Amino acid sequence: MAKRKYANRRDWERILKNRYAQERVQTEQFSGVVALFQIDEVRAPLYKKHKGEEFIVADAGFAWLQYFPDNEPFGVTVMINPEGEIVQWYIDLVDRIGEENGIPYMDDLLLDILVFPNGDIVKKDEDEFEEAAESGELTPEQVERGWREFEATLERIERGDFIYFDLAKGHYEQLKQKL
Repeated sequence: MAKRKYANRRDWERILKNRYAQERVQTEQFSGVVALFQIDEVRAPLYKKHKGEEFIVADAGFAWLQYFPDNEPFGVTVMINPEGEIVQWYIDLVDRIGEENGIPYMDDLLLDILVFPNGDIVKKDEDEFEEAAESGELTPEQVERGWREFEATLERIERGDFIYFDLAKGHYEQLKQKL
């Protein structure tokens, strides 16, 4: 059921050339792995739509800063354009976060939250989550936990208690030096 997403995006065929760096961070604010996936060459840009307008989330020069927290029910991907501007924060509710051969991964629980720099918040894939619940792909515990953590994460974002918005620029600059 859960789609495993690796920090180094090793199976992403769209990407022809990339660089990758990661670092374990242990601070009062954040504990976990922060990874930077720098896209150098692509087969084709990846476009998304928001409010009827198309925008790019992956192309040559873009970077994806990814958070794999030790004690959170989600992973965070910050999509950054070639000018260093944040395009969006993509928050994946997860079944678990782990590591394989030194590379962190998240087992996506299908529920997602997108946050845009202008403050727009988009709930994503609720229907997919419900379908997986109804078909038995998710256990009743996963369903209950998924909805509970989804709502709790939305509340944190709305009350301004989501530290990843404040951490992203600093971690991006720090990891860029390691590429």
